[in-house]
Amino acid sequence: MLVATSSPANAAGTGTGYLHTSGNKIVDATGATVRITGINWFGMETDNKTFHGLWASVTWKSQIDHMAQLGYNTIRVPYSDDALKAGAVATGINDFTNPDLIGLSPLQILDRVIEYAGTKGMRIILDRHRPTAAGQSALWYTSAVPESTWIANWRMLAQRYAGNTTVIGADLHNEPHAEGTNPNATGSCWGCGVEARDWRLAAERAGNAILAVQPNWLIFVEGVSCPSGGLSNVWDNDPSNDEDCGWWGGNLTKAGEFPVRLNVANRLVYSPHEYATSVFNQSWFSDPTYPANMPAIWDKYFGYIHKQNIAPIMMGEFGSTLASNVDRIWLTELMRYTGTGVNGMSFTYWSWNPNSGDTGGIVMDDWVTVQTAKQNILQPYLIAPVPPGSSPNPTDTTPPSTPAGLAASGTTSTGTQLAWTASTDTGGSGLAGYDILRAPGNSGGTFTVVGDSTTASFAATGLTAGTTYRFQVRARDGAGNQSAVSNTVTVTTTAATDTTPPSTPAGLAASGTTSTGTQLAWTASTDTGGSGLAGYDILRAPGASGGTFAVIGDSTTASFAATGLTAGTTYRFQVRARDGAGNQSAVSNTVTVTTTAATDTTPPSTPAGLAASGTTSTGTQLAWTASTDTGGSGLAGYDILRAPGASGGTFAVVGISTTASFAATGLTAGTTYRFQVRARDGAGNQSAVSNTITVTTTGTVTGGCSVAATTQSAWQNGYVIQPINVTNTGTSGITGWTVTFTLPAGHTITGFWNAVITVSGQTVTAKNTSSNGTLASSGTTNFGFQASRPNNDSTLPSAYTCTSP
Repeated sequence: MLVATSSPANAAGTGTGYLHTSGNKIVDATGATVRITGINWFGMETDNKTFHGLWASVTWKSQIDHMAQLGYNTIRVPYSDDALKAGAVATGINDFTNPDLIGLSPLQILDRVIEYAGTKGMRIILDRHRPTAAGQSALWYTSAVPESTWIANWRMLAQRYAGNTTVIGADLHNEPHAEGTNPNATGSCWGCGVEARDWRLAAERAGNAILAVQPNWLIFVEGVSCPSGGLSNVWDNDPSNDEDCGWWGGNLTKAGEFPVRLNVANRLVYSPHEYATSVFNQSWFSDPTYPANMPAIWDKYFGYIHKQNIAPIMMGEFGSTLASNVDRIWLTELMRYTGTGVNGMSFTYWSWNPNSGDTGGIVMDDWVTVQTAKQNILQPYLIAPVPPGSSPNPTDTTPPSTPAGLAASGTTSTGTQLAWTASTDTGGSGLAGYDILRAPGNSGGTFTVVGDSTTASFAATGLTAGTTYRFQVRARDGAGNQSAVSNTVTVTTTAATDTTPPSTPAGLAASGTTSTGTQLAWTASTDTGGSGLAGYDILRAPGASGGTFAVIGDSTTASFAATGLTAGTTYRFQVRARDGAGNQSAVSNTVTVTTTAATDTTPPSTPAGLAASGTTSTGTQLAWTASTDTGGSGLAGYDILRAPGASGGTFAVVGISTTASFAATGLTAGTTYRFQVRARDGAGNQSAVSNTITVTTTGTVTGGCSVAATTQSAWQNGYVIQPINVTNTGTSGITGWTVTFTLPAGHTITGFWNAVITVSGQTVTAKNTSSNGTLASSGTTNFGFQASRPNNDSTLPSAYTCTSP
């Protein structure tokens, strides 16, 4: 007699007990399907040796609460072997916000995070991200961190968390990749059989060593970049031997032929990485069929493993700043490719952290505000964790109603306005938004997603004039269910209306020519095409004849100051006008200009009578007889030079002055210095140096300090400066220190640690805390801070100085 049986179809949150695999699915201890929808929280792999953001004004527990509330059910934790060493110290912790973590080792902090995540029903994947905090490696070992250390550390972690079902597995090594040009490959290969480079064989050795200690863990194995482990020789003019390479850790093309073999069945999960143009602009993003070409690319690199039921896929890293529309489409299509509900591919998004330079994070620099553009795309695919002992929300399998009445209005040459009747959702997860699909022409072609909206309207922009398009809309709910597509609306954009260039600028003339520049002016152009006059391009060519005219500037008025020219040199100039549609006029008449010769080569007179007065333990007052300048450019100021000791050493500029005096400060007690002064004029000519004066500060050398700052990471609108090392340079101990530095305009400190920081204007003052002010001679301590800055501003703080009582 046959009896029909069935196993649970899916699990609540991340399921019950340890996880294992079944075909292409991850299942829990009851056999119910589990989908990992997690997030990366990095920092333990850096010099801080613990999670980043512990310096923020929000507690570590509230950050985990926030992850769970958003729907992330797993945390992937990158670490380096440095963080596992005995005596490793965790830094970058705000002792006011997170006092419960002060004094704990990196592993003890990890214990706390694992324990608290478990109370939320979340799971933890440990990721050996780097051998050391210094950076990633092509192979899983280095001369300083051999394979034996890598495996021993994994066995230690497996034993430490044995019996703790929150920790579900080991991501063996992050992003093994190619290095060296073929045929001299030195990086990680897949299936090449060379024991020192074959990542597949290394994964077997490490995976089986872990399973011998903890047979319940999942073993996550990333791909390589190039299966040979070497880079293609693009200089040999022979494309036949070039190799198909993908992202670091993202190429699993050889896993079907050379699978990873583990001693414990149903424990292997393949974990590729996948990124977009904010990391690197791969060739497939420029394919004219993009994004329709992407599913075949994903199938080739890793998707076939899932589709052929070989093993589960868990994308360990994928992310983007979404600054480009190409990237927004990529993320939308990638998530659709993974599938909806518990049967979709698992993933952990990179990253929670806002300070990931090439992707940014889910939260912004305050570690609280959510990047909604990213979260809205991910949200339908997230399966929230369910705390132990609580009842999960009923699964929503009902799609929203189909959007109706799609119509277009206000069509121009470059866009149209779409609107429709809003959908409703009765499945319980709520309406999440709409996907807008577009196809070319009146018929044929493929509909692809070109945008999304959370309201029942969408402005379709970037269209081509005089071109026909078709549009459809479909709705999505919070569980990822999709409605049927709406009716199709056909739109033909209007023809481009302005093909008339502006009138040609007339009467171009030059005046006020100097040795470095000239003033150009002309009669303004007019535009009758309708798009309006946009401005002028200024063109320049070398010499009185010959050469090529090139654009060297632009103007929105009928004049232009041409600067940066070379003295005694001839140039020709022309001007052309532009309108709002991009039409260009003919060029104006040509004007020839010869700059004047440089007139001032005479340096100022040498400063005389340099003397010092009022010398203290930390400074002295310098004064001298003022210089004169007869070259015509005028006296600009003085450079003050200083050398150490009564003799020897090198004089270096330590300050400037526009008067015949200077207050030399920041000197060390009981120390001898020599000073000189030289004058500068407006043409940059320098005088000889003055007489030399020797100064010995009062007091004895009992204390003093120096400061050295390091930029740990920087991204488009922020950075982390740490460690900032403070060293006692005196001969006896000090009981306190003060560091000052200049913060660039528009920058704001958003977090700091191991110091008490105050800000006045652009001047920042950092003083020691009660625990790090006492330093023996040559002793050192450090502090750090995070700051935000305007987009496209790459400046960093400067002028660090240190003083001690």
